[in-house]
Amino acid sequence: MREKNSASSEKKFHGMVADMAGMPKDVIMGAPILTIIGQMELLVENYRGILEYTELLIRIQTRIGQIRIIGKNLMIEYYTNDEMKITGKVTEIKYVN
Repeated sequence: MREKNSASSEKKFHGMVADMAGMPKDVIMGAPILTIIGQMELLVENYRGILEYTELLIRIQTRIGQIRIIGKNLMIEYYTNDEMKITGKVTEIKYVN
């Protein structure tokens, strides 16, 4: 349990540092940025890796945990070290720590 509290305290500290420095939290904390356009397009920035990829589920590892994109006909249009574009019908996005 102590490890969770330590991680939580570290996140709060990084958030406070970002606020005080006037810097975006994604830069300081490495937080993922998700931009969704309707239900058919999702842009993901600041991810670490693709864990699972099917037409119904895409699991992505980020610095703060996993993101699960659930839908139909999901497809990764492209990906680079910094970002990826997912198309298909996105029905749900879940954050898992």
